[in-house]
Amino acid sequence: MHWPHFVRYDPDDFLPKNPDGSYTVVDSPTFVEVWADMEKVLEMGKAKAIGVSNFSVKNLEILLKHAKVVPAVNQVEMHPYLAQKDLKAYCKEKGIAIEAYTPSGLQHVRNDPTIIDIAKKHGATPNQVALAWNLARDVIVVPKSASEERQRENLFLPTLDEEDLQRIDGLDRYQRVCPGHFPDENGIVMGWPVEKLGW
Repeated sequence: MHWPHFVRYDPDDFLPKNPDGSYTVVDSPTFVEVWADMEKVLEMGKAKAIGVSNFSVKNLEILLKHAKVVPAVNQVEMHPYLAQKDLKAYCKEKGIAIEAYTPSGLQHVRNDPTIIDIAKKHGATPNQVALAWNLARDVIVVPKSASEERQRENLFLPTLDEEDLQRIDGLDRYQRVCPGHFPDENGIVMGWPVEKLGW
């Protein structure tokens, strides 16, 4: 389940919007109802595992009150500027794997002087350092690149020492960098207020 909230289905528009430009979010079905349907797909053997994405502790707690199956994974934006320590700890306690999208933090993190310094120390790229930091935290990474060279680079990551990890941990500033995931001037992300998202 990609988000805890849903937009109106339109076969001609993947993300339909209202005349004012806001997303056409619907109240029904709820993520609890959709999860129950996903559990049925799992029971029928049509899926090996089911999971969620962009779920906060707040919404995971709501879901787990009703769920028969604990999500196998929660895919969220996670990188050195957005470490999400509380969410990571909660998911570990519940047996939910964390999968990071935008794990390098894009140019925001890759251009950080601390990341560049650690990359030089290990003869690596800043991208490799950011990915290695995630893996050192037991986070699954989903790097994206159209470059064959960068795809190969993603396979060979340095082993960061404790000092490196502590320096990178110190960069956390709860900053989202993934395009489209920033709250607008009204505190709305993809049609829902940040309070409801639990951000």
